[in-house]
Parts: sequence; structure tokens; C-alpha cells
Amino acid sequence: MQHGIIVLNAKEKDPVDYINTLQGTNSKHELTRGNTYPTTALPFGMHTWTPQTGKNGDGWKYQYFKKTIRGFQQAHQCSSWTTDYCVYSFMPVTGKLIVNEDERATAFSHDNEVAKPNYYKVKLDNGIVTEMAPTERGAHLRFSFPKGGSSYLVLDGYTGLSQIKILPNEMKITGYVSNNKNNKSNLIKSYFEIVFDKPFKSYGIWENRKNTIQDNQLEGEGEGIGAYIKFKDEEKVQAKVASSYISQEQAGVTLNAELGKFKNLDDTKAAAAKVWNDHLGRILVEGGTEEEKATFYSCFFRASLFSSSVSTFNQYSTKMVVPHFCCCGFCIIKIFELSQFGI
Repeated sequence: MQHGIIVLNAKEKDPVDYINTLQGTNSKHELTRGNTYPTTALPFGMHTWTPQTGKNGDGWKYQYFKKTIRGFQQAHQCSSWTTDYCVYSFMPVTGKLIVNEDERATAFSHDNEVAKPNYYKVKLDNGIVTEMAPTERGAHLRFSFPKGGSSYLVLDGYTGLSQIKILPNEMKITGYVSNNKNNKSNLIKSYFEIVFDKPFKSYGIWENRKNTIQDNQLEGEGEGIGAYIKFKDEEKVQAKVASSYISQEQAGVTLNAELGKFKNLDDTKAAAAKVWNDHLGRILVEGGTEEEKATFYSCFFRASLFSSSVSTFNQYSTKMVVPHFCCCGFCIIKIFELSQFGI
């Protein structure tokens, strides 16, 4: 107490608060400044999640200088120089239903963007807000649509084979994706289950080669097969997502195991922050500037993403190992590059 005034110390920053996942994203093929994307994930998670500014199949998923976002995708890529696999994406759309990835791309500003390991949020220029929080094998997403606008969600099957089943009575979508740009044979499948908290007004299947839409169709399988869902206007929708390399049933088991206890995205976000703070808190940084601490923890974060987890839950909620491999040699290069550059 000083002169009758109580002085409260400001809360110390948690390690996760120092991290800006946009660091290293201002990269081009001609000049590497990190070649990262704003990864939302848990340490060594099976999947990561990211906004997408690049075309489907482009190694540069997110580039800071790009002006539009065309999706929010499940990813596994270590670097722009390596190819990804088992990718699919969501894109919220308001107004007229648009599925074409170029035409649905929507402008945004970095001023309306929050990019942390445990939480990503962006408000697009059309008023739609997208939020993501990770689990080890899935994610919790929330889409808030603007007043006076329709509420569509487009699921894009990406560059390879995909299967979709829409289950309106269960407010659920299931399916798989199997894709890799440089490998067309012997591909693994990533089975997914997506559970929504709001009912569907209408739905359909589409494919991303010619962007043809089949309204009211419940199932589809083939190259680039995706889905669209329409909710009531001005809706706020949560989606819980989990994936498995084993089976469709396994994806459902995983979703319940990892996301069943979280009522809303804020709970998932807080749980993910705790995981990251426990992990990053193994190293206490003393001295140095706030900027140097941010550089250190951002590099520690990048070094904690790969190799990916190879375990999953069985029906008894015990872990078992499945065959999985990941090129992760770029992680050491990323640490050096990120320590040299900002965004």
C-alpha cells in the first residue's frame, strides 16, 4: 500500500500468451521467412487446424500478404516445401450459396484476427466470425453469421478422394478424405465425424472439380466430394470435429473422448491453453525483453508440433498405436528461420 492506495501487480503473462502463430507466415516461394501457417493445435497433435488463403493443394496454405480466406482446414504439413495429406476444410458463407473455392474466398483484415496455439479467431469483412480451438485429434469450431444474412457452411473435400454422409436427424456429417499431391496410390484415409449444435434447414452434396451441386442429396463419394449445410439465418453454430485413421466408428469414439466434456468452444479453448502452458512452462525464461521472450516461446511452440501423435482411443478409452509416418525434418529449419524473422 502506498499513500493509502493499494497497488496490484499486473498478472504475469502465461507462456502461451507470448506466442503469435502468424510469425513466419509472410513467406513466398521466392523468399522464405519461415514458411509457416497459423497453426492451431496441441503439442504433437495428430491434426492441426489453420485458415487457408492458398488454393487447394498449394503448399503455401496461408500467406500474410494475401487478402482473402477461402477455408479453415485440417492439416498436417510441416513446411510449405512438403506436401500435406488427409486435408478437408470448412468455409462459412452468407448471402447466396457459393461453393467454388475462388468465388467463396472472402476479404479479411489482420486487425480482426487472433492467432494463438489454443485459439484462432477472425472476423471476415462480410461479418462472419470463425473461431477454432484444438484437441489432440480434433477441433471445436464456432461460426457466427451476421444479422440479416443467410447461414451456409461448405465442407470442401480437397484434392483427392472423399466420402460424405449427411445425417440431418443427428445434426451430423461423417465421411473420409484421402489425398496427397505427390502420392496417388496407397493413401491412408482420415475418417471424420462432425457434430453440430443447431439443426439443418437444408443440405446437399457438391464436387469441387466442376462445382456442381446436388440439393437434398445425403451421400456422395469420389474425387473432391463435399457437402453444404444451411442453418437458420443469423445463426451461431458450433461444430465438434474428430478424425481417425482407423475407421468411421473410431472417429466417433474419439470425438466423444476428446470433446464430449466440453459444452462450448470457450471450454475447449481454456483446456488447450492449460495444455500449452504446462508444456511450455517446462522452461522458465528469465531476463531478456518481452520481444525476446515472444521469439523464444514462439520457436518452442513450433518445435512442439511434430512429429505427430500416432495413438488414438479405442472403445474402452485406452490408447493404441496405428501405423503413421510424418516428414518432420523441417522443424529444426523452422526454429532457425523464425528466430531471424518476424511476420
